[in-house]
Amino acid sequence: MGHEGTFFFLQISGKLSDVIFHGGMVGNGILLILTVLSVVSWTIMIEKFRFFRRSRRETGRFLELFNSERSLKGLLERAATFPLSAEATLVSSVTAAIETGEIRTPSGLEKLLEAESIAILSAWETYIQFLATTASISPLLGLFGTVWGIMAAFLSMGAQGSASLFVVGPGIAVALITTIFGLGAAIPAVVGYNYVQRSIRGKEDELNSFALRFRNRIVEGSYVELQKGTAGLALGGDLVSHTLGTK
Repeated sequence: MGHEGTFFFLQISGKLSDVIFHGGMVGNGILLILTVLSVVSWTIMIEKFRFFRRSRRETGRFLELFNSERSLKGLLERAATFPLSAEATLVSSVTAAIETGEIRTPSGLEKLLEAESIAILSAWETYIQFLATTASISPLLGLFGTVWGIMAAFLSMGAQGSASLFVVGPGIAVALITTIFGLGAAIPAVVGYNYVQRSIRGKEDELNSFALRFRNRIVEGSYVELQKGTAGLALGGDLVSHTLGTK
């Protein structure tokens, strides 16, 4: 293989830019795709982490107000100040529906609570399929780059009539780099996807529990607008009469 060939190979592999230069159109295309997938995945993961952290903080403050508020109108006004809280969003949607008379029976209330909960969680799941896709295809792209680099090394060896490191080194380097890029994109995407899914599933349980509490307060007439002889929101008459009838 010779010391000169080894020294030359170490020179071109010393910098990533040099290895990419010898990667060819296919190898560089794979590296570019993997880089884009990795950058977008990290952007999604960081934004989701920041969103969940702010949402938890807002939810904690909103729940303190929810536990003490006895007016639907006041609750609606307070919920509007916590746009990142799933519970506050649920309260805003349901209270607005009650105000406009869109729901008039407890069964209608339950269906609306369920539908709104599903819509909120679906919004939280935005872009996470990209993480799943990145985790699935990145190792395959890396493997394809590996095979391509090795094939290039053998073709170079055949063309040069030599198996020295000077000849096969660039192709092997490209093969190893694409493998590293593939794993570097896939592993964080898997971790991020699992984190987001676990966070959403945990929030689903919390939101369902909160929806049940909110539903019970409405049906039991715990808010002043649902109590007889109180002037308040323009609530659906059937829901109010049913609520008052159960007290």
